[in-house]
This record gives sequence, structure tokens and C-alpha cells, in this order.
Amino acid sequence: MLPIGAGGSGINRQTQQIQKAFNRLSETSSKLATLKKINRGSDSPAGMIASEELKRELTATDAASRSAERNRSFVHVADSGLAQAGDLLNELEGNLVTAANEALSPAERDAIQIEIDAAVDALDRIGVSTHFASERVFDGQSREVLVGPNPSDQATLNVPELRSGALGSDQGALADLRGSAIDDAETAVNIVQGARSQVLNARAELGAFERNSIDATSKLFDDAAVNLNATLSAITDTDVALDSSNLVRSMILTDTAVATARLAAGTYKAQASLLDELFHVAG
Repeated sequence: MLPIGAGGSGINRQTQQIQKAFNRLSETSSKLATLKKINRGSDSPAGMIASEELKRELTATDAASRSAERNRSFVHVADSGLAQAGDLLNELEGNLVTAANEALSPAERDAIQIEIDAAVDALDRIGVSTHFASERVFDGQSREVLVGPNPSDQATLNVPELRSGALGSDQGALADLRGSAIDDAETAVNIVQGARSQVLNARAELGAFERNSIDATSKLFDDAAVNLNATLSAITDTDVALDSSNLVRSMILTDTAVATARLAAGTYKAQASLLDELFHVAG
């Protein structure tokens, strides 16, 4: 039993204990509901700052990773166009070798020239019509592409101008083969071989760029994302087993505080009633 006169202060203390118990219960329940141990700045000021910085780094890394995959797609489109151009150049050389046969009739030679002209025109169409995200690929312009999480992390990607007037050898351009290739098949073959070397070198450069710049940075971004996520999880994620145990403990403490407060209130009421009776007898 509480000492006489201590009932009011005892109830106040019990009320404070109930409030503390409910606060602990609410905090633990919130952590389990969100599976996050930092739901507001007051939970862990230092942890909140660290977690927000990690989220910023994750966002930048994710953006850089998407940019790397976009660059990879661009390279694949360019490589596909160059591969088609290479096939056309192979057909051109085959036609020129056939045209060198003096046993061919004039009609056959004219037919071969028509095929050569069509192949040159087809190569020009590839150069003009190949686009990536509404951007012309084979415009001959170098591109500065993002290869890191910071805007300054740039690398130069070179793509040739795929045009019959720009491809060939020191003996002429592919465009010169229109209408007259079979008249000098040897020179024409030299021009085609020069163009094919340019196309093959461009494909090799694109492949090296993908392997050394895109693949390497993509792996770096993937590893960084894994490590950043692991660190962020360690800072912010709830330990479910621990907080489940804490929840049970908080519930027990809350029930105990409420029961104790009820007992204190009952004792205080009994003391007050006893005093009333004493005063009545004395009066």
C-alpha cells in the first residue's frame, strides 16, 4: 500500500511509466511495420545522414548504369549497320572479280554493273537510314558518352561516316564505281578493299570500346550497387528477430505499467475513502 499522501504522486509516476511504455511499443511497432529502423530523424540523426548519402550514391550509380547500357545499345546498332555494309562490300568485290572475265558478253557485264550500282546505293541507304533514338548513327561525328557516375566521366566514341563518297582507297571512292566499275576492275577492287578495311577497323574500334569502356564500367557499377545496397541495408533495415523480441517485451511492460497504474489508482481511492471515514468519526 502506498503511504498516505503519496497516492497522487504515485499515480503521476505510473502515468509517466505508461507513456514511456506506449512510446517504446509504438517505436518498435513502427520499425516492424516499415521494416526500417530509421523512420524519422530522431531515430538516428547520424544514421539518417549516412543513409541519405548512400541513397544519393545509389541513384547516381543506377543512372550511370542505365547510361552504359544505352551506350551498349548504340554500339550494337552501329556494329549491325557496319556488318551489313561489310556484306555489301564482299558482294561488290565478288561482282568485280566476275566482271574481270573477258569471256562475258556485253549484256552480262552491263548486268554486273547494275548490281554494283545497286550495292553502292544500298550502302548509302544504310548510312542515311540507320538511327538510334531518332539520332543518325553514321554521321561521322565523334560522341562524348558518359562512362561513370559523375558528369565529368566522359569517353570519346568514334563512328565513321558510312557514305560511298567517304569510303575507299587512295585510288578513289566507292561512289566512283557507279556506271564505270567494270571498265577498270583492278582499280575498283582496290577501292572496295580499302572501303572494307575502313569498315572492319570501325567495327574493331566499336568492339574495343564496348569491352574496355562499357563492359568494365558496367561491372564496376554492378559491384558498387551491391556494396552500397548492403551498407544501406545494414544502417536502415530492421532486425526483425530483435525487434520482434523487443515488441513482446514492450507489450509486457505496457501491460505491467497499466496494471500497476490501476492498482495505484485503486489504492489511492481506498486511502481517500478511509480518510473520509476517519474525518466523519472524528467529527
